[in-house]
Amino acid sequence: MKKTLVNWMYAALAGATSMAMTTALLLERHHNSSSAQLAVIEAQVNQKTHELQRMVNRYEETLRLTANSISTYGQGQVNQTQFRTYVESLDLKKEFPGTLGMAFVRKVPVKDEAAFVKNMRMHEAPDFQIKFISPSSQDRFVIQYIEPLSENHQAQGLDLGSENSRRENSLNAFTRMGLSASRPITMIQNAHIGRQGFTMLMPVFRLPEPSKDLGLRYEELIGWIAFPMSIDRMVKPWLSQEPGLQARISMVENIAEPTLFFDNVDPSSITLHAHQGIRRNIQLGNRHWLLEFWPENPQEAGLQQITWLTWILIGGLFGLLIAVWVKKQLDRRDAMLLQTELVNNSSEALIAEDTEGRILVWNRAAEELFGHDQASVLYEYERNLILPDELKASEKRLHQRAKEGETLKNIETVRLNNADRIISLSMNLTPIYNHRKTLIGFTKSFRDITEDRRIWKDMHMLEELISYAPDGVLTLDHSRKIKFANPAAMLLLQDSEIKPTLVGLCITDLLAPDLRIDFENQVLNPLFNHGRVHVMFDWSTPENEAFQRLTFRGISLSRSDTGESSWGLRFEKTNHSNTKHFNTL
Repeated sequence: MKKTLVNWMYAALAGATSMAMTTALLLERHHNSSSAQLAVIEAQVNQKTHELQRMVNRYEETLRLTANSISTYGQGQVNQTQFRTYVESLDLKKEFPGTLGMAFVRKVPVKDEAAFVKNMRMHEAPDFQIKFISPSSQDRFVIQYIEPLSENHQAQGLDLGSENSRRENSLNAFTRMGLSASRPITMIQNAHIGRQGFTMLMPVFRLPEPSKDLGLRYEELIGWIAFPMSIDRMVKPWLSQEPGLQARISMVENIAEPTLFFDNVDPSSITLHAHQGIRRNIQLGNRHWLLEFWPENPQEAGLQQITWLTWILIGGLFGLLIAVWVKKQLDRRDAMLLQTELVNNSSEALIAEDTEGRILVWNRAAEELFGHDQASVLYEYERNLILPDELKASEKRLHQRAKEGETLKNIETVRLNNADRIISLSMNLTPIYNHRKTLIGFTKSFRDITEDRRIWKDMHMLEELISYAPDGVLTLDHSRKIKFANPAAMLLLQDSEIKPTLVGLCITDLLAPDLRIDFENQVLNPLFNHGRVHVMFDWSTPENEAFQRLTFRGISLSRSDTGESSWGLRFEKTNHSNTKHFNTL
């Protein structure tokens, strides 16, 4: 509670300081409002210019990909159904504002004109005919397909080569082997309303790599992919996304006399506020466009007068946000300190590594276990510090399993301390992920099991010794299954059918069924519950009803902290000090 109050005090102090500084800063900016607003407008202009350039670049790339597809896959063969399906997949109205459609323009030599028209009428459009803007004796550049046809049927069959400006644009695209944009023209689809537009053309060749020789290249020319464009439909949606700006667009062929073909600027803005106009340029294929922008209300370009109270409220809000942020940072710092203390005070050696194996966390228990202080191991590689060479390959495999999301527990391994002494350890390996579920490292916890392993080693040596003992000796796990049985036990607990081994069998399965409950209550329960038993029991096997009285003595053989428990039973016939001698071979 006290810590939280202190954090709030620091946060309030930071908030008040931020409020004062913010208010002073805003009042300073208040005196420079006009230039600030102009800077904002210029940023808007830069953004809009970038958007328009990116838009026309996307149009160009789409035309290029379409032309390449026809060259590479269609080999110049395309029909109206295929073309309609492809154009519908582009979603022109949404993705390409301003386009009236997409057209495929085919180069038709004069000598092939009649055959071309006949084929079109037979297979594609019964009423197809070539339309001329003016008489022409040169090769036809015919709009063979244009989609959506319902909105562009007037343009189907139009010979672009029958009008100088359109023919020049077509040949320019052929010569450049790239995008060519026409001068401002009246589109035939919009002729009834006189709306201006232009055409974007991309040549289509039979070969992916056209010839450098113009004559050969012309023979390889199939036609063009075209976007007939309405400048109004293209520019107005783009401009409406940034209210407060007016624009006009000119095509620059002659710097002294640019050709204006879009203008929504109030004339008074140009005459009265010429200094507020901002100019930018974009490139569209072979054409250079000049963009000119004005604020929608030039006389109000400066910031409006804002009252002192408004400034103070803004500063107060900012100060409050800073206070909340500072409080959150202080609470986060306290939480991190608490986590650090928990890690350092852990009884297990804890190590955190990045994905490359560099040590990032090394707690006090790790210092005590391995003998290296924290400062000397940070950002060092564990594999070069405490990992024996012979384990590097297996350790790499463990890390790979952890990278796949597996948490590894109780892995028995070894490490080297600072005196190069081998330490037997039980290791847990856990992957660490950030808030984006990206793997950023691993945590390892180590517990020294050197003593436990020594105890078990001694126990296994003891098992080897008692293999030759004359009394029966066996060990049991918590499920009553036999883990070890010496030869004497095998003779005492079985009858005529001697099993080759008792390991893995439940001890009560060797006893006559009607005696199993008594054996459980008199021998096993005291052994498992109290860790010790000393009792006589009349033993009888399932095959023989005769009894032999055995004296059972048992103790617990392991501690609870070793991770595994077992119990030992020693038994002998009651009327003998030990069982008769037998040949262990």
